[in-house]
Amino acid sequence: MAKWNPLALKLVMWLMGILIAAGSAAGFIGGSFFQFDQSFGVTASVAGIAFGAGLMIAGFDPIANVSWVRALVIYAILQIVYQLFAWISIGRFDLIPFVIAIIAGALSVFLYPNKPELFLYPNKPELWMAGTMKMPSGMGGGMARSKM
Repeated sequence: MAKWNPLALKLVMWLMGILIAAGSAAGFIGGSFFQFDQSFGVTASVAGIAFGAGLMIAGFDPIANVSWVRALVIYAILQIVYQLFAWISIGRFDLIPFVIAIIAGALSVFLYPNKPELFLYPNKPELWMAGTMKMPSGMGGGMARSKM
């Protein structure tokens, strides 16, 4: 079962990237009538498409792109909190995004092979921006750690 975990993590990231990008693209329709996001100098639909595309690209090598896996987990947490808040405050609850967020967040954490690298530890600042970056063979060789 563990030998399929890297592929499963890639599939989770690709699927969530596609869902977020497609959902954001569909948001162009609503955004053309109510342009609240553009008051802040951004277009939320474009930002969502960029985030989804980033997840899809990072999904080719999630272990080397730990920050994108973290971003997916944070997105899942925010989606869950948003759905619960909307349900409590205005009585609107969307079950499908809620369930997808739980599944994607849980699978991302479960399937990621190096859990200490995934979580931020306050006493280990070197792990905050941890991630591996593959260097071309002529540039130092092996794996390099990025540090701030």
